Amino acid sequence: DQSIFKKVVRLIIAGNSLSKTTQDKESEKVAKYLQKRIQAKSVEAVKQLDDILMQLGSTIPVDVMPGEFDPTNQFLPQQPLHKCMFPKSYGHSTVQSVTNPYQLMIGGLRVLGTSGQNIDNIYQYSCFDNRLDILESTLLRGHISPTSPDTLSCYPFYTEDPFIIDHCPHIYFVGNQPKFETRLIEGNDKQKVLLVCVPPLEKTFTLVMVNLQNLTCFPLTLNASLESNF
Repeated sequence: DQSIFKKVVRLIIAGNSLSKTTQDKESEKVAKYLQKRIQAKSVEAVKQLDDILMQLGSTIPVDVMPGEFDPTNQFLPQQPLHKCMFPKSYGHSTVQSVTNPYQLMIGGLRVLGTSGQNIDNIYQYSCFDNRLDILESTLLRGHISPTSPDTLSCYPFYTEDPFIIDHCPHIYFVGNQPKFETRLIEGNDKQKVLLVCVPPLEKTFTLVMVNLQNLTCFPLTLNASLESNF
């Protein structure tokens, strides 16, 4: 429905803009005569992503978060993808590369999110069987990544912990989760908080639309097929 897209004020890409199959590090596991083919696929995937971001940036602001399979540091917090990778799209002031975790203000609402590594790691090493429960637990305990650095690598910080949640967000999302899920809870500041698990676009072709006025959200499945690189 075109009327829905006309109301979109911002797009956040929550990590893994490039799939695992496009990473150059995979070339270490294959014969040398196959390395050029893998590297060429990586370069082509970045070019295609640049074209897509350029088109999106011409209409709406776009924030690109790094994820587990993106070409940046793997330790949390992940730094923004380098602008030299996207010469076309970063010509638009509306396209910006941001960190993971990422926090911003939209329409007076505080939005906080990650690309999923923190929730995946807790799910792997705990008794939780529901990812929304994990998301809620990290919020109420005021810490985004409680398993760092024990089982999830992060930079050593001696004076402050960058994963402490100082201010309760209105929207708290996590990307690259198995399925779309959402829950509305009461945060530590007695405010309503929308929790959202965002599925990977590459596998589900699903976007998550959030209504900033009433903190409701719904999944939107794209009809057009997408390249497997994204």
